[in-house]
Amino acid sequence: MQATITSQLTAFEEHLLLKNFSSATRKMYLRTLKRFLKFASRKFPKDPISQDVARQYILYRIKQGRSWSTINCDYSSLRKYFREVLVTDWSLRKTPRPRKDRTLPQTLSLQDIIKLINNAATYKHQIFICFVYATGLRLSEAMNVTLSDIDRNRLQIRVSKGKGSKDRYIGIPARLIDILTKYYYQVKPEHYLFNGHQKGERYCTSSGQWTMRQAKKKAKLTKQASVHTLRHAYATHHLEFGTDLVYLKKQLGHKHLKTTERYIHLCAERQSHVNHPLDKIHQDIKWINRSETSSGTTEKTTSVSTNHRSITSS
Repeated sequence: MQATITSQLTAFEEHLLLKNFSSATRKMYLRTLKRFLKFASRKFPKDPISQDVARQYILYRIKQGRSWSTINCDYSSLRKYFREVLVTDWSLRKTPRPRKDRTLPQTLSLQDIIKLINNAATYKHQIFICFVYATGLRLSEAMNVTLSDIDRNRLQIRVSKGKGSKDRYIGIPARLIDILTKYYYQVKPEHYLFNGHQKGERYCTSSGQWTMRQAKKKAKLTKQASVHTLRHAYATHHLEFGTDLVYLKKQLGHKHLKTTERYIHLCAERQSHVNHPLDKIHQDIKWINRSETSSGTTEKTTSVSTNHRSITSS
């Protein structure tokens, strides 16, 4: 059975490579398939791999108390494997996709962000936390930023192969450029903005998470918070200060505006900036003087009455 599992994993990996899926997505999907195949060999050793077995696996994961995001990943992975590798039907009626939980993400206050930065273990860690918060990037996106991706003149950062392998540009404040300039001259990173143990190597995601955990522990923050929580805080604080929702959607790299809208529910106090077009034109409107209007109307009425009497008398 082990050989069969290996061959099936190889077939799935090759398919994902041909479809140009990212390394992180491939690892996630293959991890799911491996768990499923082991479950099938243990619980249904004599049964062939089928959607009925996949249905039992998803039910098993739900009963384990796994989160919706985990179950959804399991579902997507197995559905793709059955439909595109095994080339068999996948009935949505037989195995419906679980409904998404309507939970709100955790966020942090401005004071929390200051505490995290001030309590980071090193100067490099301070810059890392500040950078993720100031850009709203996902952890993997922040790790992949190179020095050449930063455009000082246009105040932009090029995000290469973000979620869905999509590139985008994000705007950054001039103050962040100043902070990164000082960091560059002090730390002297090579190629990547954040290096690992060796110059020129990429800072790994586990190190980024460790940096956040240590800062959170030293700052004595009791809230649940990871590096991704800095992204939530970025979006929430922007909305609280009146940043345009469509602009924020592009910054975050969201596919749908509805995804960005959920951050409105996290805003403790949102300053709505409404610029009505009437405010733009009212100074150029030349209002007619009321007395002149009344006088003109009276004269016109008198003239009409006189003419009417003249016509009648004739």
